[in-house]
Amino acid sequence: MQNLPVELQLQIASFLDVETILSLRKTCTSLSQFTHDRSLWLSLTSRMSYVLPRPLSESETATLSTLQLERLIKTAMHVEQVWLLPRKDSFLVKERCDSDDIENSVPRVRYLAFVSDHYLLSLAVGSEGKINLWKINDVFAPFAAEVFVTYASSTWYPCAYHLNTAGSVLAIALTHVELVAARVLTISLDTSRSSESSPPLLVTRGEFSIFPPQVIKAIDADLELALLSNTALSFEVVNWRTKAQATVALRANDPGDLWNGITAMRICGPYILVFRMHTVEAYSLPSHISSGVGERSDILPQLTFRFPHTMTYRRVSLTKTTRIEEDESEIYGLSALANDLFHGIFHFYVELTVRPLPSLSVLPLGVRPMAIASAQFVATPLPEDLLPPLAPPVPFGIVQDTRTFVSAWALGDYGRRGIWVARSRTSMIRTVVAFTNPRDVSNTSGEGRVWSNDSLQANVDLERPRLIHGQVVHDIPLRDDITVCAVSDTTGRMALGSWAGSITIL
Repeated sequence: MQNLPVELQLQIASFLDVETILSLRKTCTSLSQFTHDRSLWLSLTSRMSYVLPRPLSESETATLSTLQLERLIKTAMHVEQVWLLPRKDSFLVKERCDSDDIENSVPRVRYLAFVSDHYLLSLAVGSEGKINLWKINDVFAPFAAEVFVTYASSTWYPCAYHLNTAGSVLAIALTHVELVAARVLTISLDTSRSSESSPPLLVTRGEFSIFPPQVIKAIDADLELALLSNTALSFEVVNWRTKAQATVALRANDPGDLWNGITAMRICGPYILVFRMHTVEAYSLPSHISSGVGERSDILPQLTFRFPHTMTYRRVSLTKTTRIEEDESEIYGLSALANDLFHGIFHFYVELTVRPLPSLSVLPLGVRPMAIASAQFVATPLPEDLLPPLAPPVPFGIVQDTRTFVSAWALGDYGRRGIWVARSRTSMIRTVVAFTNPRDVSNTSGEGRVWSNDSLQANVDLERPRLIHGQVVHDIPLRDDITVCAVSDTTGRMALGSWAGSITIL
């Protein structure tokens, strides 16, 4: 092979797997040089895109060196192979608190997230508010976590966070203990700067007044906006730099509706996407609030999608938002993982179209029935050709769900992988269940599997959501009450936070 032209070598290499190509590197100098060719790893990146957490654009791959491309593929292959395997080793980032006054003294972990795949963020609230940001090590290295930023206050409690689009600034919102004010802190994650010469600092970027019962549900570091749930009638949009604010009226509940509180919010272009217990709604973002929101000559309509009346989501895990903008279209999308206490885990994709005609659709990706069997939500199993190609059989076996209580669940930033923590009625242990989403969300809309209010109310027999194939990857003692978790699509790491304050990485 070493005597062949490079072009022909690349053609042959297109039929080889990564392990074989790396083995060629050890044979001779010429083949070693060939396996370091940038064109080879570019072609592998394109051919093996199915193992990547998200597709890469040409502009993104153009900025990556040969070494970075190789590492990207090797990491993705490794994560794909081990993701559903049992995890016997764990790393305790933060120990639990065994204080006698645990109810009042322990800062309970409210939010846990992997940030830029290199950091683990914890926001905790108890007798004081705490922010901890750890820098975690490489996938191929032993577990380790180095404290990057730490913050504690008896008067300010963290409540929301957001990483800017560039991935360089992490913003964290805090509320005053007396619920009369809020402030926003930022942390620079610029890795090009030396940590010794310029240690990371929490910088206050703005403060604004709040009034009970206002609660900060989300912030946007790029637009410098905070979204606050107000009552069941409205929510607030506040610019923490200019202090400009606006009140947006919520859609009124239908007569006889149950409480429909806000569970999550997200800014998607000119819209604010509002996740509520029974609905997903989109409201026009007031253009005068931020300079990053352009003026529009047309008036955007309010959009609403209602889940079936038997379904209630009290908490939802959201992925990053994707944006597709072309000459005549503008579409935003994100995946969500939610749990209904009586029905189970639901994985769905929300698509918000701004142009040419505003619309809101919800596409069911998968379901894991947990407690009460419901004919309306019986899932179909995945066909063999859609099962994860590199997922080996797991000794722990596929999880069986009967009368199961789910305490925490999370999706990765790109919706490729997810986990939930559950305990069956008779079990003395908790289990961490992992799954992979093998579906191509971009092609789902063409299958006619969209939930719509008309079809649900008419009881149309749509194709069932596919069954989420969960694999038990870790057991936890019952005393460790896991209340929050996080997943990294890129590294395959999982993080678990307990009610007693401990944080563990798997």
